[in-house]
Order: sequence, then C-alpha cells, then structure tokens
Amino acid sequence: MKWAIAQLVKQGSKVFEIDELIDFSDIVNAHDEIRKLSKLKVTGTGQLQGKKVVFNLHIEGTMTLPCAVTLDDVEYPFDYDSVEIFVLDADLYEEGEDEYLVTGTTIELAPIIWQNILLQKPLRVVKEGAYEEMKKKGIEFETEEDLHESEPEVKVDPRLAVLSKLLNDTQDK
Repeated sequence: MKWAIAQLVKQGSKVFEIDELIDFSDIVNAHDEIRKLSKLKVTGTGQLQGKKVVFNLHIEGTMTLPCAVTLDDVEYPFDYDSVEIFVLDADLYEEGEDEYLVTGTTIELAPIIWQNILLQKPLRVVKEGAYEEMKKKGIEFETEEDLHESEPEVKVDPRLAVLSKLLNDTQDK
C-alpha cells in the first residue's frame, strides 16, 4: 500500500479508489497479544488536497486473542473507519495534529493501519461460556454479587444503640 508522491501530484486532485487485502501475518508472529490476524480488507478513497493527501479508509478483519479466563482462542471481529492525512510540505505540518509528515518520496499506509489495529485490540476478551467451563474443572470465580452477599452485616455496639436510634429518628423526619 504505497503511493509515489510524484504519481499523486501528476494525478492531481482526482479521487482514487482503494480496494486491497493486506496480510500482517509476519508482524503478528512476533506479537505476543494477538495470536492470529486474518487478511484485512481495506477499502476507501484517497485524494491530493493542496499539499496534503487524505485517505478515507474502511478496514475490516478478525483477530484471534487469548481468552482472559481460559486462555483459549477467541475470534474478535473488527470493522472501523479511519481518516489518515499525510502532509507533503513541512511548513504546513503541525505537531500534535492527527497528520503524518512525509519525509521520503512515497506514502506507505501499512504501518498506519497496523497502529490502528493495535488500537482496536480490546484489553481483554472472554469467550462465551468460559466461567461455566472453568466451574466444571473445579475453579470458581467470585462475582461482585457474591462479594456483596458475603459482606458481614454491620452490627451496632450495644453501648451506642441509643445514639443509632436517635440518628435513625432524625433521618426519618
């Protein structure tokens, strides 16, 4: 997913279509948190707008992540839109904006798409039925409801019961 700047300038402000499949399997193999990533379907448009190139992208795919409870594989489909802006002139580049300054002779979208995939990755996933599966293996988890049920009821010191009664009477009024 590379475009030569000279080619884009020659083309002018004419909108061009993007419809590609990207394979990040070599990068995923070196990544600990994503076990597998399908080929990504990238569609959208690109256009030269003055000294900037604007890409409107739609990216969809499926990543396989470990279940937070059982460590089994969980498929997590994702589907998102992204607008990426590449600035060709360093004078127009403002740091802190969601723009990328082009320093070479080409624009490459693949690293930007990879960054977006990492942002789409949830912190944790739990496969359906994971808690029941662990219960069958003899491992049980406490839920917040269990914790609230097991909290001991607050007992009032008998010496302060009169004060507690006064407090309740004033709150009722």
